[in-house]
Amino acid sequence: MAPTGGTLAFNSESIAGQAPEKLCRKGLALVSEGRSIFRTLTVRENLLLGGMIRKDKAEAAADLGTGSGNLPILRTRYRGVAGHLSGGEQQQLAIARAILQRPSLMMIDEPSLGLAPLVIDQVYESLRQLNASGLTLLVVERSTARILDLASRVYVPRNGHNALEGSASELADGHALEKAYFDYGDRQTAHA
Repeated sequence: MAPTGGTLAFNSESIAGQAPEKLCRKGLALVSEGRSIFRTLTVRENLLLGGMIRKDKAEAAADLGTGSGNLPILRTRYRGVAGHLSGGEQQQLAIARAILQRPSLMMIDEPSLGLAPLVIDQVYESLRQLNASGLTLLVVERSTARILDLASRVYVPRNGHNALEGSASELADGHALEKAYFDYGDRQTAHA
């Protein structure tokens, strides 16, 4: 869908309408909702695809081992078919594949969607470690408790505008987030 207004920029450069591969080369990586792994390929082959965009092939090959090393389950399933992984393992594979692009910004859409609570904890621990290593994350998440625990800044969009933004510490009590998520203001008043 084409934007109807505003600007879309990354590192002070307009990126509206640019091809996905060009955005990857600029340092953007996306872990989409539903993970979008290649189910018939092996874990290794999926990871190799993550490094394909890079010009430093020797370093990319070295990072291949490191990428799966940061997520231990991938090491044990390295030669296995990706489609046989559990949902949480597939999410970790999608994250590892994005890491291999060496992005400066990783966007992650609904990392906890459809996962068991224990697996969500593992995924979020991986995200916490990535962020601590210096990687900037943009996470779309419905669980306010989880996102407040991970985020430094929080934005709540509504109808194309930010209904709320602030630091995680400012929003930690959850009241402003609840209001931004669930208070429909004029709509409720109009029906009263």
